[in-house]
Amino acid sequence: MKAFKALTLACGLALLVPYPAAADDASVISACLREQSEKGKDARVCVGRVAEPCMETPDGQSTQGMVACSQREMKIWDGLLNEAYQRLLKGLKPEAAEDVRKAQRIWLTLRDADCRVPYYFYSGGTIVQVLGAGCLLDHTADRAILIRSWRDMAEER
Repeated sequence: MKAFKALTLACGLALLVPYPAAADDASVISACLREQSEKGKDARVCVGRVAEPCMETPDGQSTQGMVACSQREMKIWDGLLNEAYQRLLKGLKPEAAEDVRKAQRIWLTLRDADCRVPYYFYSGGTIVQVLGAGCLLDHTADRAILIRSWRDMAEER
């Protein structure tokens, strides 16, 4: 639990590190998602479209900078996830909506447990902060993509 608190603190502190602002990070990911959808391709290729270029900048080279870059993109995916989740729930019958809520609560628990694991292997090392932030980004993006697909299925009915 101490390790996860350290991750939370590191992610919070990373937000204080300056980084070059992209024109519109959310539009970069949204455009990628549209393009992949139109081509019938896997939306997973859109993960990293903000964090990776950010990490190539001078401010993104430090541990704090890398964590800030991952956190910056994770916030976009979290917003996409929350928007899709709310739209999905509105289109479902009560029983289905309850299952989605239950699945979301379980997913949050799983994500948090998964992202604590690196802390057991790299206790005291700075790389664990980067791994933890990357884990949160990956899990959140994957979940956003899944929930968006469910939302699309619900809206097609």
